[in-house]
Amino acid sequence: MVIIKIIAVLLMGAAVGLLYRIPRRLLLPSSLVGVLAWSVYYVAVSKQINIIFANFLASLAIGFAAELLARLLKKPTTVFTVPGFIPLVPGRDAYTAMLYMVKGENIQGVAMAVQTLLIAGSIAFGIFLSSTIYRLVVNYRMEGGCRHASGN
Repeated sequence: MVIIKIIAVLLMGAAVGLLYRIPRRLLLPSSLVGVLAWSVYYVAVSKQINIIFANFLASLAIGFAAELLARLLKKPTTVFTVPGFIPLVPGRDAYTAMLYMVKGENIQGVAMAVQTLLIAGSIAFGIFLSSTIYRLVVNYRMEGGCRHASGN
């Protein structure tokens, strides 16, 4: 069952890559970022970690993997980030929130909508944080660490 989900995430990443016209030779690496993210999410959820935090951890993996691949393959990070976070997008939760609202179950609808917004925020913040940390570390190493800051 897990293998089928991994293949589905891989194909989903490739489909998104085709939609956004990512070069064909980069479809596999960009799709693998999505597989990595989904795998981190799956392991975290299976360890009974809150799904909001699990999405945050998965998005950290996306950011670090995208930055690493961008440097290795000399391409923009968005080539790897976009297909990477698509498997994490809480589309079903948003649909369920709207369904509750239409049925008149407002309390459940609002609860689901808040959860959806928290998941989306955790994905965005995780990608932002990991990219920022990665770039700070790379720039720190490239500039020679503290030597450069002290003027030596």
